[in-house]
Amino acid sequence: MLTLDRHIWFRVIKGYALVIAILLSIFSLIAFVNELDMVGRGTYRIADAALNVLLTAPGRMVELAPVTALMGSIIGLGELAAGHELIAMLALGISPLRIGWSVTGTGLLLMAAVVGLQESVAPYTDQLAFKRRVQATSGLESLRTEQGFWTRDDRRFIKVHQVLDGRIPSEIEIYEFDDRGRLRLVTWAERADTQNPHQWVLLGAVQRIFEGSTVVTKRLPSLPWDVSLMPAQVELLVLPVDILSLSDLYQHVTYLKETGQNVERLEMRLWQEFSMPLSTLVMVIVAIPFVFGPLREATAGKRILHGSLLGAAFHFISHIVAHLGTILHLSAALAVLSPIVVLGGLAFWLYRRLG
Repeated sequence: MLTLDRHIWFRVIKGYALVIAILLSIFSLIAFVNELDMVGRGTYRIADAALNVLLTAPGRMVELAPVTALMGSIIGLGELAAGHELIAMLALGISPLRIGWSVTGTGLLLMAAVVGLQESVAPYTDQLAFKRRVQATSGLESLRTEQGFWTRDDRRFIKVHQVLDGRIPSEIEIYEFDDRGRLRLVTWAERADTQNPHQWVLLGAVQRIFEGSTVVTKRLPSLPWDVSLMPAQVELLVLPVDILSLSDLYQHVTYLKETGQNVERLEMRLWQEFSMPLSTLVMVIVAIPFVFGPLREATAGKRILHGSLLGAAFHFISHIVAHLGTILHLSAALAVLSPIVVLGGLAFWLYRRLG
């Protein structure tokens, strides 16, 4: 049976590879065309656009994972059916349910790959592409590295040692000099609340004011700060939620909840990201009845067409339900998981009938 499993896995994984290669090429070309709008701004060139498209490829692979799972499984099983290999397996007494379990094994493997890309690879490459684009198109002197963020605003120098969860500046130092180059004011803050992009609130602030030979120290639990940074500098410092890792996004949502801020949209985004691997696995299970179920007599083209329509319908319905959930203030988990549960239940029912 292990030899049979390997044969099925090879065919289905080959289907995954074919689908992801085609879809990734198409969507990467679209992304490259969009990047061309940025070419010519600052030092951003065509080579930079091409590199950014390459860097954001892992993120696109995650977004395409559910449809890859569905179409790849249909193609892989369809090849087995076209070569009469499925008939031979059934003649040997191997049940459709047993074959289905082998296909589900490839779904678990794809699910694990999605988790790995989603948590480790895609956030890193997406953030690198984002920083490169912002710096090249804006010509900023600012620099964000693993050691912190440095920028200059006229006679003010700002350093942010860490950015927690990708969006919360912490351990902030602000050095202000007078017109003769003498240090006038040093402000240190534990972290900053950046919900208002024009006026941050420095929390746990300590100010040292230099007046001649004396230094006056003030400790303030909160200190409003009119942000003097350029929009591009703020973007470079406070990353968009779309390119945060799942763990960073979770921690950011938790922080906002603890500080009493509205997190409905972010929580919906969190659950959408969290459900992506589960959607991928469900799509693999959905693909099995396409070969053994009512469409078993259909041509490969019809199976692929029906699979494409189902994948597109699921994508749109899921997003519509998520938006309605936000508008109606429904539970994010309920809004995101309900389409997956319904589709999974239907697929499992059809799957069980195969036996």
